[in-house]
Amino acid sequence: MSSTTMETCGRTFDIGDPLPDEYRDLLVRMLTHEGERTGNRSFMVFFESVLDNAGKYAPNDDAKLTMANYVAEEMKHCIMFHRLVMEVDKSLVFKDTPFQHYAFHIPRDSWTDQNLFNLFLDLNGAFHAGEWRSSSYLPLARMAPTIEKDEYGHSNMGYRFLQETCKTPEGKAEVQEKLYTWYPAALDTFGTSTSKRTPRYIYWGLKQKGNEEMRQEYKKYVDQKLRALGLTIPDEKANRRFL
Repeated sequence: MSSTTMETCGRTFDIGDPLPDEYRDLLVRMLTHEGERTGNRSFMVFFESVLDNAGKYAPNDDAKLTMANYVAEEMKHCIMFHRLVMEVDKSLVFKDTPFQHYAFHIPRDSWTDQNLFNLFLDLNGAFHAGEWRSSSYLPLARMAPTIEKDEYGHSNMGYRFLQETCKTPEGKAEVQEKLYTWYPAALDTFGTSTSKRTPRYIYWGLKQKGNEEMRQEYKKYVDQKLRALGLTIPDEKANRRFL
């Protein structure tokens, strides 16, 4: 069954509205998984590592400054989600939520790794924020356009740096080799195609599409970017963990 034919309740909720138990549980689960909260130490430590990578691997001061601005925008998202969580479940505010998806634990021990992370993982954030524009939870829908715009910008930042790297045969070969690690991980960030919770998220209007539908739209977008770099698209099922 496609997401377009799944049953939906057609209701919306705003700050202060009573939330049905299942709706609240799904919303809290979503916000916990998102992790962008000023009180989430794991998130803050991760972005400290992004700044460390910029210091170690960025090719020039302009690149370092660009990465610093990127981290500043992510901190802005932290504040936005902090305020959102305060309205939904205050117990989450200082809950440490380590990143569960393995894509966040792939070593980023080169400038190319960091740029591929930005290309792929920030793009994942943009796709999810695009879904939130139509969220039944209206506070999330209101902040979605800002997050979507920023995340597309972060992904494009990674792409522009990769363009520079791919200008040399050695750089292009490095990106191609690392792509075989990052590409399957990026596709896996949308989860399994048989998730049992997805129909309930769609019913309550917290999601608009199923995991596989989003994955294929994401893949189409990403593949165009990679072809423009002159790279070979890896087998979409090779080295995957979630199908």
